[in-house]
Order: sequence, then structure tokens, then C-alpha cells
Amino acid sequence: MYFIASRNDNDSLELSKSIASYLKKKNIEVEIDENVKASGNKKRISETNADCILAIGDDNLILQTFRNLGKKQIPVLGIASMQSFLAQSDATNFRQHIGLIGRKRYEIRKKSRIVASFNNQKYPALNDIGIFPAKSASLIRYTLNINDSQLWKDSADGIIISTPTGSTGYTYSAYGPIILDEPDILSVTPIASIEKKTTVIVSDKSLIKISGIQTAMPIVLMDGDVRVPLKSDYVEIERSKCDALFIEFSKEYAIEKKLKKRTLTVASSHIKNLPPSAKLVFKVLSYEGDLTQKEVVNATGLPERTVRYALELLLRKGLITQSPYLNDARQTVYGV
Repeated sequence: MYFIASRNDNDSLELSKSIASYLKKKNIEVEIDENVKASGNKKRISETNADCILAIGDDNLILQTFRNLGKKQIPVLGIASMQSFLAQSDATNFRQHIGLIGRKRYEIRKKSRIVASFNNQKYPALNDIGIFPAKSASLIRYTLNINDSQLWKDSADGIIISTPTGSTGYTYSAYGPIILDEPDILSVTPIASIEKKTTVIVSDKSLIKISGIQTAMPIVLMDGDVRVPLKSDYVEIERSKCDALFIEFSKEYAIEKKLKKRTLTVASSHIKNLPPSAKLVFKVLSYEGDLTQKEVVNATGLPERTVRYALELLLRKGLITQSPYLNDARQTVYGV
């Protein structure tokens, strides 16, 4: 039995309907997330006992799917309806991949997750967890503790704790390391540290505690998507006991291979003095190829206004190009 989770944009919904129809023709039972605007056997993802989750959309939807699963460890196949790094499948080959799953010709890839404890609650993430001031252009003062031992005090724009999977996201734009091959480690990266602190690599068995937090209206950001106001003066972060299970079909689709290919195209010296948002947009365009503004917003998780400013800055500096989008003359495609 399959469970379908999907974005609610037109492209994702159309793809979801096609997949559901295909499964029904194959006499395969299918459930649809209650939040998806499509007809069918609706159910909450937290209540499903499906053999596999089909997450249809982009990286944000795949990350959200794992957060919504909570402690359930059900394998997930990402099916891209737009640009996606984590997805294994798309509209052209989902039939082939579902067939491979039926014949058990796939592997389960375990990816470590992390969980933040604060405000008397726990919040999971697959990519990263960051602590920032809610007000832009503000600093946050904090103390970094590893396993109850103080490592340093610092003032910075923020701090990010990342898994190996999340090491190519926001952490990378802040000059954090790319972590390949899923080692048992986490990275802790200050953003624009006043005291020139750099990334620390720790065992994923460590308890990371960010304490003594001083800033106006601090927030904790999970996977660049879930923002929660911080009401206490500390956050504890550790590896989750529940891994994320990805369905993979061959080494060609392995995340590490994608990372190695993508890093070859990044011209770091050209973007050294740009703001973090522009760096992230540039690197996403380098990795993913030509994208519309909407696709950049979806890929980065940044606000539309921030993406628009970053694109204008990159265009002025001659770092990217723009051209008409052939499928819709009202849109523009940006590329490196």
C-alpha cells in the first residue's frame, strides 16, 4: 500500500492524480494525505501504515513529510514535480520506479535526523536547525556547550546545526563543510561570527546546547521552513532516534554523487563578498541549472522579496543571466 503526500500547486496535484490513477489500475491500494486537495481515500500521515510514502513536489515537501511522520519510519520516495535535490523520481519515470519497488529492486538509505528541545517541546529536522534573531540585521549572543562543557561564547548573525544531508544547504552558504557518505557527525556553524568562530564537527552522539541566548525575539528555524519563537534562553539539539528512510534504486541516484557533481560548478571566489541570500541563490542556480524566480523560491525556502533582491544583485554583478521562459512568456529564467 502507498501513501501520497503532495504540494497543493497545480503541477504537483496533476502528478498526484496521475500516480493515484496508475496505482488503482494496477490494483494497488493507495491513501492520500488529508491535506492534499484531491479526491480519494484520505488519511493523516501520522495514522498510515503504508509500506511506502510517495512525496510529490520539491525538497520542502519531502522535508515536511519526514517531519509529519514523527517517529514512524516508513520509506519515502520523492517524486519531483519541480526542481528537487532529494527526489529520486519524477513524472517521466515514476511508473518504472513503482515497478522496481513492487519487485523489491531497491535499497533503503538511512539518513540521520536531529531534534531540538526547547519551550518544553521537541522539533525534528532532517537538514538543519538554526537559531536567529527575528529582526534582520541583528546579532545574537550565545554560549556553545558540547556535552555540558562550554566551548565558546560568541556574537553572530545566527548559528546552524546541520546533519550530513543538510550540509549543502544554508550551512554551505555560510562556508560550512560538505559532509559526504553519511558519517556519524554533525556540524555546528556560526553565521558571520564577530569573534571569527568557525565550524565545529562533533560526534552525532553529542548533546549540543546553545545557552545564554541574548537577542530581540529569537527564533528557531527547522529545515528552513518551520519557525518557532524561542521563549527560553537555551536550545538543546541531538541526533534523533528515528532515521529518515529514503528509497534508492542505484548508485547513480545517490545523494553523494549528486553533491560531487554539483560542487564542481561553484565559483566561490566570485561570490565571496555577497550577502548569504545571494550566495545561496547563486549556488542553487549552479547546482540545479536554469530556474524561474518561483522555482528559486521553492528551492531555497527564502522569501520571494529576498530572492528578487538576490537575483537583481547577481544580475548587476554579471554573475547570472536571464532569458524568457519558453513555456510562459510572462516569466523569466535565470541561470549561471
